Amino acid sequence: MSRSTFFLLLFAATSLHGQFILNGEAVQTDNSCYRLTRPEDWAAGSIWNPDKISLDESFEVVMDIYLGCKDQDGADGIVFGFQPVSTSIGAAGEGIGFQGIAPSLGIEFDTWQNFNLLDPEYDHIAVISNGNLNHASASTLAGPVQASADDPNIEDCNFHSLRVSWDAAGKRLKVYFDCELRITLEMDIVNQIFGGDPEVFWGFTSATGAANNLHQVCFSYTSFQDQIPDVVLCPGGQVQLRATGGSSYSWSPAEGLSNPNVANPVASPARTTTYTVEVRDVCGIPFYDDVTVEVAGNPVFFDLGPDTSLCEGQTLVLDASSSSSSYEWNTGQTGPQLTVSQAGRYAVTITKTDTFCVAEDFIFVGSTPLPNAALGADTTLCEGQSLLLRATFDEGELRWQDGSTADTFRVRSPGRYELTVSNECGTVSDAINVSIESCREVYIPNAFSPNDDGRNDRFYLYDGGDVREIKTFAIFDRWGNQVFLRTNIRPNDYQNGWDGTFKGKPMNPGVYVYFAEIAFRDGHSEVRSGDVALLR
Repeated sequence: MSRSTFFLLLFAATSLHGQFILNGEAVQTDNSCYRLTRPEDWAAGSIWNPDKISLDESFEVVMDIYLGCKDQDGADGIVFGFQPVSTSIGAAGEGIGFQGIAPSLGIEFDTWQNFNLLDPEYDHIAVISNGNLNHASASTLAGPVQASADDPNIEDCNFHSLRVSWDAAGKRLKVYFDCELRITLEMDIVNQIFGGDPEVFWGFTSATGAANNLHQVCFSYTSFQDQIPDVVLCPGGQVQLRATGGSSYSWSPAEGLSNPNVANPVASPARTTTYTVEVRDVCGIPFYDDVTVEVAGNPVFFDLGPDTSLCEGQTLVLDASSSSSSYEWNTGQTGPQLTVSQAGRYAVTITKTDTFCVAEDFIFVGSTPLPNAALGADTTLCEGQSLLLRATFDEGELRWQDGSTADTFRVRSPGRYELTVSNECGTVSDAINVSIESCREVYIPNAFSPNDDGRNDRFYLYDGGDVREIKTFAIFDRWGNQVFLRTNIRPNDYQNGWDGTFKGKPMNPGVYVYFAEIAFRDGHSEVRSGDVALLR
């Protein structure tokens, strides 16, 4: 399949979402993730930050990129680019949404081999300039190299970690893919690419052509943006700091923090403090951010109280009342009080309207269900059987009718059995009546008269529900000769009863012996035997 056809696309559909201008197919999928193209032919999408950055300053960008699931027929890729031209430029097909943009610097993640561009056969990374993706030209500044150190294919339905680092003083650009350093470019980018102007837009472009793939990018950290905003804290208050994008966190100084080794410690310093957090990404590489908690304004004192739990149907009034304050709850409500009836995390931020300092507090509210003591309906057991009663409850105390407190109770005799369960929300009881009966009752006549008068004409077993199956039913004469046999029959079965004949001939009146192997409903089998009189 050729990729030689491309066209310049000026995105008509442009919108601002979050921190980026979205063009073409690009959409924001959550707070930090963007879909650049759907898996459709001849699609293009880009996201550009509307605020220029300066390449005279070093930066770190940590993110995950997704190149789709199609390998042999998947295309075309993603470009992470810098350019001072526009926030709505892109080219589809082999241009990967970046071709023709000049001046520019781009890091391409190309998943289609375009022979006319001298692409290698493996999915590759290259640093290119001025929107020229032809690797035979001087516009390829570094690479192409295989994108993954371990696999020539990165269209594998997985997100891949990407880290781009720019050392402005050393004029050194590094690209890490899946925790491996894949490309290093040492170059005076500002002067050699951008004519001495360090101010550029930054963003991502992507495109498909006659083949396609799903292209996505998710940001963990960028030093272009203030990740953790500074805050003015009211004296006596607290505020929760929030770092993102890492697998581990370490804050310093630890003074005034609830826990210096979590992403979101609660800060309550007594004086203005600048905290630095070291965040390590999935590759174990650190990056850093600072936040200043300025302590100023009028003191504030409020407390939502310790974490607690509600019983079903209960409500709890959370009170954050403080003079000269405005209130914002994480439920979207405003006002000093919030009535809650469901489990969850509830947080409030109050702002002192006279000094504009803030303070926060939060509380976790659990839910305690009412106790449950359901033992089921009254029941009847067969002799020799037992019943295991089981208490099903989340928490609390239980007691059986005999004072025992185990989770289960084994019933082996008839009677009334009761369970009482109690917790902080109440006490409930339930009872079950258990009776015991024989489950092996069967009636076997001692005589029958096969005279076709419609009464006792055949000899068979009668049952009221205890017999599951008659495995064998045999009858013998006084000399031990078998004159009748049936196997695997049901009780109350007239057709399979003995009609008093043997080989079609009536047998003489007299006493005969029967043997019956019977399987009962309680799972047991027995052999019953005896005499039956044949009357004429």
